[in-house]
Amino acid sequence: MSHLNKELYDFIMINKSAITDAWLAEQSKVDPYYGLSQHNTYLREENEVLIEAISSVYIQDQFEYVEYINTRSAEVAEKRAKEKYPLYESIRSFRNVRIAYWNIVQKFIQQSTTLTTVEDVAEWSNLMNTAFDYIIENFAKYHHKYTVNLLATQQALITELSSPVIPIKEGVGVLPLVGNIDTERATVILESTLEQSSAKKLSTIFIDLSAVPVLDTMVAQQLYQLYAALELIGVNAIFSGIRPELAQTAVSLGINFSEIQTYSTLMYALKANS
Repeated sequence: MSHLNKELYDFIMINKSAITDAWLAEQSKVDPYYGLSQHNTYLREENEVLIEAISSVYIQDQFEYVEYINTRSAEVAEKRAKEKYPLYESIRSFRNVRIAYWNIVQKFIQQSTTLTTVEDVAEWSNLMNTAFDYIIENFAKYHHKYTVNLLATQQALITELSSPVIPIKEGVGVLPLVGNIDTERATVILESTLEQSSAKKLSTIFIDLSAVPVLDTMVAQQLYQLYAALELIGVNAIFSGIRPELAQTAVSLGINFSEIQTYSTLMYALKANS
């Protein structure tokens, strides 16, 4: 580390607030989020930590600053993903920080009493841009990772909530299935129904398929597995809303629905077993 690099680092640290002020002013022109007072404190803190991370390239070896940048990228990306803040807006924010940051470097060059060579300026520019590019790349990677995880979690919750077992009297419940059933949802339905039936101490459950638009081979197999699994825990499953195409599919697969109580509508099923 050269003495001039240390002088530059110290100058940037002294002017962290000035860089942040310029960045916030520019961001506020295009995004009201940055102008809200309730966000001001943590936005300033985050940006000044970013400035410290970027500036570390002038005084640390590459391994140290890369490790630090990786940690900060993951933390900030997770926060932005949870806030559902658009990735393109974050990238624009990085661009504006870079501009404000380099303006301070230029100010140092103009004010420095130590001779600054073209090679020095080129090195500082290269180090800064390399660090910014690296942190943006890592931020985007972690932002994508956390966004995918959040979407998967939300989808799992939606799928689970779309298969509620509704108690209608002691020991009896109804499972109204609505919408398409794919392999993933079928697995969730099986697991959720077993858990809910056990937790609600059901002896009988009516599974209504009237609102399931497509009943294919996979669905027929999963329904039979659900029936068999419920039987093993002592719950009698009664199906309603089974249309002719499902019956035909079951027959072609050799699945024996003859041992299962089935009805054309939920109303008939409830009436026959009241």
